[in-house]
Order: sequence, then structure tokens, then C-alpha cells
Amino acid sequence: MKRKLVLLFLLLVLSSVCVFAKPLEVWLVGWSNEMGQIGQALVDDLFTAETGIEVDIVPLAWGDYYTKSLLALASRDTPDIFSFGAEIADFAVRGGLIDLGAFKPEEYAELEKKLFSSVMGPFTFEARRFALPMDVAALVGAYRADILAEMGMDIPKTWEEIVNAQPKALARGKTFAFMNFDELWACYTVMTQHGGQFFNPDGFSSALDKPESIKGFINYVELFTKHDFPKALAGITPFISGEQITYVDGLWTYTNLSMAAPQLTGKWKVDMVPGVERDGTLHNGSSAGSVLLGISAYSKRQEEAWQFLKWFLGSDVLTKVANEILAKSSGYMWLPANKEAMMQVNLPEDIKQVYFNQIEACVPVPYAINNLVQYRYIVLAIQKVVLQNEDPKKAILEAAEEMNRDMNRRKTEYRRFLEEMDRRSAAYNN
Repeated sequence: MKRKLVLLFLLLVLSSVCVFAKPLEVWLVGWSNEMGQIGQALVDDLFTAETGIEVDIVPLAWGDYYTKSLLALASRDTPDIFSFGAEIADFAVRGGLIDLGAFKPEEYAELEKKLFSSVMGPFTFEARRFALPMDVAALVGAYRADILAEMGMDIPKTWEEIVNAQPKALARGKTFAFMNFDELWACYTVMTQHGGQFFNPDGFSSALDKPESIKGFINYVELFTKHDFPKALAGITPFISGEQITYVDGLWTYTNLSMAAPQLTGKWKVDMVPGVERDGTLHNGSSAGSVLLGISAYSKRQEEAWQFLKWFLGSDVLTKVANEILAKSSGYMWLPANKEAMMQVNLPEDIKQVYFNQIEACVPVPYAINNLVQYRYIVLAIQKVVLQNEDPKKAILEAAEEMNRDMNRRKTEYRRFLEEMDRRSAAYNN
């Protein structure tokens, strides 16, 4: 009798733990409250109904998420699932995220096969995998096909075609354009097209001093210093008026222009950004990015968090999320990092194919420590050349030197964290 009472007591305790267990807390940076409501409804109706695991979706603004995440990590009072941009390295190296590749190697490998490889760089450090991407962004081009036809041109495939045609455009009171001259990712686009890169694979040194990086940087700044590209752009208005023949922006370009300028239907076209012919191949990638989801090292429900990630990042669920957001968010477009889901989004087939090809062509942004600081060195180098007429090679080499100085200091600072990561990864494998 006494044994039965003990067993009954244990069952009651276990059931009360299940009933009163806190929901999984999932932070989603860049999501509006409206998007959060869409995601929460899908989670409640599908994931929680099937698994019994409750989930609380918490949208975060880009403006304060980094500080909020650092404070959560410092206090060890974290969500179960963090979300980050390319600066994820700072949190991973500090020990705030588990190595998903070591935690669930076979399942992670299966998920990774379905993703765009161009967004895998920021959370890939040596053999470690600290996150999974949920969405995808990249720069893509828009072209005034009607004006190009008047100039006897098709959609340009290379920057060489554009700079050769720029004098003719200027003579007509028009111009080719890229992005604002200090736009970091426009520089990255041209630099990687030439085979260059911001960072080396070790994550702790600059690649700005490589010959390919120097050449790409020079070609980028010369668009403004030598070929008279406008240094500041006023959104899409000059493109709509016909003052600008080209316009480069994110993957939302199609929906934005379709809504803003219905009078231009049939007169413009979305296509890949211009590129560089190198080694007999056209390289016209831009820069791809993603919001990244990682499991907190301090979560007490890592298994459940992994179940949620597998479910949420599946093709069917991401397709539902993308199409619900597209239908209910007043023209806002959110595109999944899962390739299968991407091709099921409710967009015209030709637009989806351009976007797919553009994302595939991008070179991944490497994992790099303290990258928000490192990016500033690049922007300062651009500004020195375009605004102060400094020699571009001198400016980029100075940026490489400053970057290396900072990253060498960080490498020493984070050595103990790197050793701890090795121990954690080994523990998963034992």
C-alpha cells in the first residue's frame, strides 16, 4: 500500500511538472508583431497540437536585440532559442550557443542539405555549426528595360557593360546606379565577384590585403570616383521617374516596385546584379544573409528546442510561414532559406527563379569575431577614398592592418572560450 502511494505521488509530481512547464521561448529578430502572430498561430495549431510542447514566439526589433541578447547571456537567463544576424560569432565563442552539428550530427546534416549554402558562413567555424538559417536575403537588380532598349542594350550582365554605357546615359540626363557609396554589402558584392573576401577562414584575420580583395575594392570605389555613379540614392523614386536606369536592393524589390509603380508594368525587369567575368566564368553573386536560430547553452530543454527547430525549418512549415506573411503583411515579403520552400512561395515563377539563382551565386560571409567593429574599418576605407580622394589601395591596406590588430587581440581574449567549445563538442560525441 505504501509503495502504491509513493508511486502515485511521483506520478502526480511528474504530471504537475508537465502541466506547469514553461513554454519554449523563441526570440525572432526582425519580426514584427503581425509576423509574430502569424508564426504563433501556426505553432499552436500544428507543432503544439502534435507534440504537446508549448512555444512562445517573441518578436525582437533589430535596434535593440544585440544588447538584449548580450544581457541575457551575461545573466544566463536566456531564451531557449536565440536568433541572430551575421554577428552570431560573438555569442557562439562566448559559449552561449551549443554546437548543433555535434549535438545532433545526422539530423543536422539532413537539414543542412536543404539550405542555401550561401547563408551558412556566419555560423560555420571549422567543424562547428552553431545555428540554422530560417530566412534568406540578398541584393538583386532591377532594370528599366524600356530605357535600355532605347539605348540599344539588353539587360547588362557585367559591370564592364555598364561603365562603358555610362557616358551615353549621362549624355541623356540619366545614370546607372548601384547603392549608396558607403554601403558595406555593395562593396562585398564587387569584392567577392573578383574573388576577394572580408575575412579569412580562421575567423580571426583579415582578407582585405589579398590581391583579389584589393582589386575588388578598387573596382567598387571607382564606380563613384571614376564613373560618376550617384553617391546618395533617394530610394526607388529616381528609378520610377526614369532618372536611374538600374536599381539594386533586397529581395523585396519586386513587391515594392510592383506596388509603388503599377504604371511601369512591362517597362522594368528584375534580374541578377551585374557581375565580373573571371577565368571564363561570369561571377555575379551579391551578398546573402539570414536570420539564424541557435539553441542556448543555458536552456534546460535543449531536446525540445531541437524538435522545434526541425519542425519549424522543414519545407512545408516554412512555405506556410512565407505565404501567410506575403498574404497578410501588406506586401511585405519573407523568403525561406530552405530551397524547396523557396520554390513554393507565391511569387511569379520567373521572379522566384531569378531570386534562387541570385542566392545560389552569392559567396558566404565568413564566420568572424567582433564583425560589427570589423565592418566599420571597411566603411571608413570607402569613405576615405570617395570623400577624401585617398588612394584606394592605401585605404584598404590600412583597413586590413587595423582589422588584424583588433582580431589578434580578440583571439587572445577568446582563447579560453574556444577551448571550452572543444570540450563541449567532445562531450556530445561521448
